Amino acid sequence: MKATNFLRNSIGILLLLSLSGIPAQSLELDFKLSGGYAFFEARGINRGLEEWAEWKKREAEEDKNWMYLAENVKSLHSGVQLEGELLLSFSPRIGLSLGTGYIYGDLKEKDSEVLIQRVAGPLSQVYPITMSAYPLVLSAYYFFPLNNVLQLYIRGGGGLAWAKYVNREAKKLESSENYNYFRLERATAQGPILQGGLGLVYQTDIGVRFFLEALARTAKIRGFSGENQAEESGTLYYFEEYLPDLDLWQAKNEIREEKPSGSNYRSVSEAVVDFSGLSVKIGFIIRF
Repeated sequence: MKATNFLRNSIGILLLLSLSGIPAQSLELDFKLSGGYAFFEARGINRGLEEWAEWKKREAEEDKNWMYLAENVKSLHSGVQLEGELLLSFSPRIGLSLGTGYIYGDLKEKDSEVLIQRVAGPLSQVYPITMSAYPLVLSAYYFFPLNNVLQLYIRGGGGLAWAKYVNREAKKLESSENYNYFRLERATAQGPILQGGLGLVYQTDIGVRFFLEALARTAKIRGFSGENQAEESGTLYYFEEYLPDLDLWQAKNEIREEKPSGSNYRSVSEAVVDFSGLSVKIGFIIRF
């Protein structure tokens, strides 16, 4: 319902402004397409990954038949952002756009691996993570002409983002080809997103404009729900669970049917998947 209302209101604003007495010849419609690197916070997700690796390390050190060999566990801090917009200009300086796109980041098996020596041979254990979002954003633009071919602009706006979070856990003997996935958390949610940026536009002789844009965003999405490997439905929670055998408070992001409670749990809350950060994009603008 939120998404439908936002889309209806956004289209209504564009139509209202286009019919609000501004001479038709002064209205210009452009298609703006861009893509580039995105940088994320993802603090709770990265902490869960780090402490999963610490759990595996302590577990190996506690068992006399195992030996901790190595790890390659990175943080999830970067990905891509793609964006397409319809930009309605009311003057050479002022415009309004409705845009959507895709924000994506992941850690693959090779970037989330702990290697343990066991009796049967070296065992690779991995914890790949994926986070993605489809935003729908209404933005206002203000352009500053520099000369005949260059323009600066600032933009700001907000909207809704449909987000998805997936983490998995798998293992395999180093001599095996494929991983055996034995745990899965898959959850979705929607929440607000705010964006603001600065760009530089270059006008070519063929009428296409190219641009470079730096875009900051705030998008802390919570309220995730979904299913786990056992097909149990519930809420995605962030919590710390005490493992007495290892004397470790381990941070986790897990789907539970009920909110975790008890003396061996602390810091329990709905998990937050934080897409906040910065993107650096390049793209082009075509006039209809």
